[in-house]
Amino acid sequence: METVKTRKQGNAVMVTIASQFNVPAGTTYYITKEKDGTILLIPKVEDYFANASAGQFIDEEDVLAKNIMIKGNDLDD
Repeated sequence: METVKTRKQGNAVMVTIASQFNVPAGTTYYITKEKDGTILLIPKVEDYFANASAGQFIDEEDVLAKNIMIKGNDLDD
């Protein structure tokens, strides 16, 4: 397991990510700190569906669910 050391830069604390992790410069991450001190970096993913054509992401399970009829008032508010 690799280790890194934080460093102060202005009002921020920086961590350098080694090139072996192949993280391109300019990548955007969500960051969270867990109760145990673990820091998670989660890459921000662009909207997969922004340029999708109609029906592009429909698969066999979607077709099966298409004709489901809901009976009763279980879903009524």
